[in-house]
Amino acid sequence: MGYDNRPIGIFDSGVGGLTVLAEVKKNLPHESTIYVGDTANVPYGGKSPEVLLRHGRDIIRFLQNQDVKAIVLACGTTSSTVYEDLAKEFPHIPLVDVIRPGVKACVKLKIPRLGIIATAATIKSGLFAHLIKTQAPGIHLEAQACPIFAPMIESGITRGSIAEWAIETYIGHWQGKIDALVLGCTHYPLLTGALTHVLGKSMQYVNLAEHTTQALKSLLVAKNIQSDSTCQARHKFYVSGNPEAFNKTAHILLRDNPNATKISWT
Repeated sequence: MGYDNRPIGIFDSGVGGLTVLAEVKKNLPHESTIYVGDTANVPYGGKSPEVLLRHGRDIIRFLQNQDVKAIVLACGTTSSTVYEDLAKEFPHIPLVDVIRPGVKACVKLKIPRLGIIATAATIKSGLFAHLIKTQAPGIHLEAQACPIFAPMIESGITRGSIAEWAIETYIGHWQGKIDALVLGCTHYPLLTGALTHVLGKSMQYVNLAEHTTQALKSLLVAKNIQSDSTCQARHKFYVSGNPEAFNKTAHILLRDNPNATKISWT
């Protein structure tokens, strides 16, 4: 059995992808990572496919120059809008998105009444709904774009009256109408407490970060590119905007000091 101790690239528009990184650190403790937060361009949810493709292309090229062995598109918007285009442009680097693993989990769970919240671009793409309808036509799906959520989370608002008001405004009417909620943006697990306060303690959540990490693990095994179990993992962080706000949120979520470096992908 061979080993590949090169790092895994993970990117998102901002701090949302840190939920994926947290899962990777927990479940793949010997894997090193390079995280890219495109904080100068956050949020991605209202951007056109052409702009998203350009950002994705720039970041993947940057990560390739860092000699990563695989890349996780830890962004629901990028995953639902331009994943296939990026996979065609970069056929020699394995890419893992967050949408398809989430759909697979929902199909396996056989949840009869499902809700998904995501960015406007993710909902507009219709990808999640299409895949659910194709793979599990018996599931009833409600979908809601929540464009204010990602900027709110990037500003550090994840709980309290403002967060609960936003949730109530967007999906308060779903109380009693869904059995589980898909957190269709990797930022959204940071709102779980506020979501539970509005939707009730019995609400079940589908966290894309968890299922994406399992998909990543399967890919590493299938391609025989896991790190050696004796390898000490290292984690580097790069952002396109001001590192200070990112570092603060990352410190809370990851419980360490990311010390992100500001850099331009172009």
